[in-house]
Amino acid sequence: MTDVISSVGVLGGVSLATITGWAVLDPALAAVVAVNILWSGWGLVKESIGGLMDEAVPPATLARIREIIAANAEGAIEAHDLRTRHAGRMMFIDFHLVVSGSMSVSVAHDICDRLERAIKEEFADALISIHVEPDDRAKHSGILVL
Repeated sequence: MTDVISSVGVLGGVSLATITGWAVLDPALAAVVAVNILWSGWGLVKESIGGLMDEAVPPATLARIREIIAANAEGAIEAHDLRTRHAGRMMFIDFHLVVSGSMSVSVAHDICDRLERAIKEEFADALISIHVEPDDRAKHSGILVL
C-alpha cells in the first residue's frame, strides 16, 4: 500500500506542479510521501524487532488467557507468575498453579490437562508450561480460580 501511495503522491506532485506552475508543489508532496514511507518502515521494523525479542502478548490477549485460566482451573486454588511471550508464530505461556498439598499428582495433572485444552482451543499455536505448587506456596496475588 505504501508503494501505491508513493506512486500516487509522486504523480500528483509532478502533475500539479505542471498544471499550476507552482514548482513548490512537487517537493512538498515528495516530503509527504517520504514521511509516509518512513512511518510504514518504522512499523515494519517495530514488528520485526518485537518478534525477535520475544515480546509479551498484547494486554487484551493476556486478559483473555487469565479469564480462561480462572474459568477452567476448578480444583486449584490460584494461578500466579503468569508469563507470556511471542517467538515467531508461536506463543509461550508459563504459570504456576497452586493446588492443595494433599491433592494427588493424578488429579493435579488432570487440572493441568483441562487448562491446556481450554487455552489451546483459543490459541492453537500456544506452548504451555504449568508448574504445580502446593497450597503453602500460594501468593494470594495471582489469578483466583472461579
